Amino acid sequence: MKIFELEIPRLRYSQFFKEITHHLTSKKQSRALTVCTPNPEICLKTLEDREFLALLTSSDYLTSDGIGLYLGYQIMDNSHGKLWNILLLPKYIFKILFFKTLLYEQYGDRICGSDITDDLLNFCEQKGIHIAILDPSYPDDAAKCEAQESFHANLATHFPYLHFEMYVYSEENKDTILKKIAKSEAQVLFSTLGMKKQEESIFEAIKICPNIKLALGVGSSFDYFTGFQKRAPHIWRQWGLEWLYRIFTSPSKVKRIQRIYRAVIIFPITVIRHK
Repeated sequence: MKIFELEIPRLRYSQFFKEITHHLTSKKQSRALTVCTPNPEICLKTLEDREFLALLTSSDYLTSDGIGLYLGYQIMDNSHGKLWNILLLPKYIFKILFFKTLLYEQYGDRICGSDITDDLLNFCEQKGIHIAILDPSYPDDAAKCEAQESFHANLATHFPYLHFEMYVYSEENKDTILKKIAKSEAQVLFSTLGMKKQEESIFEAIKICPNIKLALGVGSSFDYFTGFQKRAPHIWRQWGLEWLYRIFTSPSKVKRIQRIYRAVIIFPITVIRHK
């Protein structure tokens, strides 16, 4: 489906995961694959940032990360005008709450960065595939620094046989880090640097690191394993209410509320206006 000028394909998770893992285990020498996980906030960003749009468009895989995208898909798929789409918003929300399976069949599965990360870490642990992780540098955030100090121990609790290295990444040390990754055994690169920075970093990395076969921008996915954030229980995720759970549990509630407001209010209104 096309949201603004970004074409997000109708992916099925099982097929997508099969393809990226087959690429990892293939003996053939081939270029690295890139995976980006657009959500409503990312889609809004593409309206004002053409460079970011081009970056996302050049990715091998774009996955629907964010339940709000399914509001946008329904709006874009409806032939009615702006007023009708505004009036139909409660119906679209109702379908998200109670008929997600039908929406996923119609528009493709919701494929979250956190789900990809979890499954891919399990796969890499089983296959002995080495990974590298880029985590953002926030020297003034005491809680984040503390989480990074215990990152290795906390992740090893969940994946005791996983071969991994985590790098606290900034513009000042990125060249040094990418050179280290290029000399390592890592084949998978996860970037958690946040919107646009993580996408830029994976494309920079695959140019410098020939050993990387798969590079992904996955947002805050590792925060759930390292204890920096709590992931919503399954029932919340099943109902598409993970965003609400994050408001109550996020270390930065104000910033989280602002992001949710953009995703569930600004995004559908902008889609209607753009359409």
